[in-house]
Amino acid sequence: MSNIPKVSLEDSLYVLQLARETALAQNRQAQAKRMMPLVDEMQSLVSNPPQPAAIPPSTGVMGQSDFKTLLTVTQSRVNQTATVDSTAAIMDRNRLIGAMSEANMSDVDIARQFSITRDEVQLVLNIQQNNKSYGDRIR
Repeated sequence: MSNIPKVSLEDSLYVLQLARETALAQNRQAQAKRMMPLVDEMQSLVSNPPQPAAIPPSTGVMGQSDFKTLLTVTQSRVNQTATVDSTAAIMDRNRLIGAMSEANMSDVDIARQFSITRDEVQLVLNIQQNNKSYGDRIR
């Protein structure tokens, strides 16, 4: 529920309040009374929206300190290089994606590390695989 935008919560609250007020206007006191706890709960959600759950600490390869150091250095290097030479930065990023995949990291974890989609990770890995098989055929 932490992914629900505040606007959606507010809209839901307004609908519930309207339904309760309609019940009161139609002299259906029991129905309006049953809706009151729901309206109150929705009001508290709108006033204090739920916070996103904390990401659990990484385990396996991602949890190792040397991997975190490598990732931090590479990401900062990619960020610096991106303004100077975006092609080199993309190549560095793609090499790291390939290395992470070879270390048995899932596509989802790799995508999270680079703030990209899983499809983009799979595209990079497919291109690398095709390049590798093309190079094997040439030799």
